[in-house]
Amino acid sequence: MVDISDTMLLASIGAGLAVGLPAIGSGIGVSLAGVGGAGVLAEKPKEFSTVIILQALPQTAVVFGFVIGLMIVLGMLSGKITELDQGAACVGAGVAMGISGLTAAWMGMVGAASAGAIARNPRTKSYGIILTAMPDLSVLLGF
Repeated sequence: MVDISDTMLLASIGAGLAVGLPAIGSGIGVSLAGVGGAGVLAEKPKEFSTVIILQALPQTAVVFGFVIGLMIVLGMLSGKITELDQGAACVGAGVAMGISGLTAAWMGMVGAASAGAIARNPRTKSYGIILTAMPDLSVLLGF
């Protein structure tokens, strides 16, 4: 017999993975983009708005992860997650979101490189933003 606490444990693990792993990726990505952006701002302070966009883009992963985690927790609180297979599905959703959310770290690397390109040639702003946003596709697919 499966106890309801086993199901809740699995669902809680899924929610934790969905939020925790993207938070790690976003933290690394935002830091990397910030380091690259700080160097640009030392030379070209007028590029602040572009640099802040490049630094903010890696945060989308944690927002998506939070939504998945919230959906799991709300399912637990409403009593709709009661079977073991539902708890296992929550772990699967958490793993999918969590692993895809780790890509935010690499998004930050692209953001830092894009900031450097903008320092050399300000006309590359839109290219840099597009290139930085491209890794977000894998986060979106994990969502």
